[in-house]
Amino acid sequence: MDDMSEYKEMYAVEAAEHLQSMNEALLNLEKDTENSETINVMFRAAHTLKGMSATMGYTNIKELTHEMENLMDSVRKNKMKLDSAAIDILFECLDTLEKMVENPENCSQFDISGLIRKISLLSEMKAETNEQPGTADVTHENDKSDNIDMEKIEDGCTILDITVTLHESCVLKSARSTIVMRNLSELGEIIETNPSIKEIEDEKFDREFKIVVSTKEEAAKLEKAVMKISEIAKVEIKPHEGIQAKAKVEEKSCAPDSNKTAIKSVQSVRVSIERLDSLMNLVGELIINKIRLMQLATVHKLDVLEETLASLNRLTNELQEEIMASRMVPIEQIFNRFPRMVRDLAKKEGKEIDLILEGGDIELDRTVLDEIGDPLVHILRNCVDHGIESPEIRKQAGKNQKGTIRLTAKREKNHVVIEALDDGKGMDPQKFRETAVKKGILTQEEAAKLSDNEAINLSFMPGFSTAEKVTDVSGRGVGMDVVRTKIGSMGGSIKLESTKGTGTKIILKLPLTVAIIHSLMVKVGKDVYAVPITNVVRDLSIRKDQIKTIKGEEVILIRGEVLPIVRLHKLFGIDTNGSEELLVVVVERGGSNIGLVVDQVIGQQEVILKNLENHILKGVRGFAGATILGDGNVALIIDVGTLL
Repeated sequence: MDDMSEYKEMYAVEAAEHLQSMNEALLNLEKDTENSETINVMFRAAHTLKGMSATMGYTNIKELTHEMENLMDSVRKNKMKLDSAAIDILFECLDTLEKMVENPENCSQFDISGLIRKISLLSEMKAETNEQPGTADVTHENDKSDNIDMEKIEDGCTILDITVTLHESCVLKSARSTIVMRNLSELGEIIETNPSIKEIEDEKFDREFKIVVSTKEEAAKLEKAVMKISEIAKVEIKPHEGIQAKAKVEEKSCAPDSNKTAIKSVQSVRVSIERLDSLMNLVGELIINKIRLMQLATVHKLDVLEETLASLNRLTNELQEEIMASRMVPIEQIFNRFPRMVRDLAKKEGKEIDLILEGGDIELDRTVLDEIGDPLVHILRNCVDHGIESPEIRKQAGKNQKGTIRLTAKREKNHVVIEALDDGKGMDPQKFRETAVKKGILTQEEAAKLSDNEAINLSFMPGFSTAEKVTDVSGRGVGMDVVRTKIGSMGGSIKLESTKGTGTKIILKLPLTVAIIHSLMVKVGKDVYAVPITNVVRDLSIRKDQIKTIKGEEVILIRGEVLPIVRLHKLFGIDTNGSEELLVVVVERGGSNIGLVVDQVIGQQEVILKNLENHILKGVRGFAGATILGDGNVALIIDVGTLL
């Protein structure tokens, strides 16, 4: 096959998964260096990545993973023990591998000799015997076995013969078979392979290979673990009949009989993100036309179309739900990046921090997931730098020397709420007031009138920072402003809560998808606008004489709350009828409420977001995009975060 782009793409995806697996394993080993299962996970991931890289011809990646594999093999054979120095070297290797995997074609440009020398010196220094680490790969110990010692099989285990057939188009046979054995070894013990593991690694087989496994798991679970791997055509599992049965298996037909358990094949297909985006756009257009048809039928009283339109409405809704479901990704794909980042930052600043992640199985649209990565990085870096104190200061304050950061995701109706909570020093409202005066943002009198909540929300202002010195972690005043802008552009909201001496909580409220936004439709003059429902607190009616003016700004007093109001017709330069009764939509922005004066509240509606990338309005603050209404007219979607 001349065009290897498909396999390069597969390699990149699977290599990233193995590197993430090694990262997680190393973080766990740092806490418990003698956990044999974690050591095995690390070894298997390095071994699999080595096989994949060798098959693709990425020599440098293969050599470095081989050295890591040898080191982990020495550890699991008790020839050496892991300490902080060994873990630091392995982390350094992972960082280098991540860079090489990003551009594997040019991996030869990376000088890995220094890392290999460090691993070799470490192995020599810590080896308990004179045997060269890693030369006796335990996964090969079974290659020459002619008989299975049944007495050594653990009680309650079942011996299964597993026959795996690769797809005809499979090019990376060695990589695929290695992943198969890795997945199976996580569910049991591999007793024997045919051909031998060495022959499988050297691709000295056609498309079929056999594995004998001792396991306590059900056959269906093993079959599922194999079938989720790409390019697997078929898996057959049956009870083991002894070593001599190997020859019989090859003679028998693949058709099920009384002595075989036929397992139904399950296949999956990789679909590119671009194709899913295209499908989502087409579904959006379909929904717009459906709404248009339903409006025409109502206006022209076409009762004969009622049944057909009801069926069309049901089908389009189901299609929309299926497409949206196919775009949903577990939030743990973002969360999994953070333990390593927090570990490195804490170590650099001499702090002890325990990061707790919860709700990783909550799913979000892939587009939303891509967008929240950077905001969460800003938030966690602030927690490490500004929030958690040094061990000495925490001890003086009567706290546990190890700080805690808890990142939690949970589902609430049509939204996902992410909370970042730390038990650090919290925010000092008075310090925020002083900084605002010092920077000329507020006068002394204005700062004094701010509530504690309003004072700490000054952190969302561009360029605002209370840091006494600028570091490579924080202090430039761009973090929280970037977070608010990014979250607001997705139709989400952010709320900040903090108590001095106790800690800080940041709450992000995000839509499940940015392709379809649940909005409150309002009218200003003759134009219709959509306000994302995540920003809407309530709507109310007021009289003109209720409006007061404070320092040139219009406000109203509602339930003891001073509510600033903004007349959208003035902001947009639109004529209005000047009625004595005013409709106000109260929206939340940066922890505070603001009233938007509109002419009419039409009601709630799901709208299809169309971005303004190629439009004259591209880059205009205050609008997240546009949507097409059922009557064919265009309505702009208001971005509350940047509008005011």
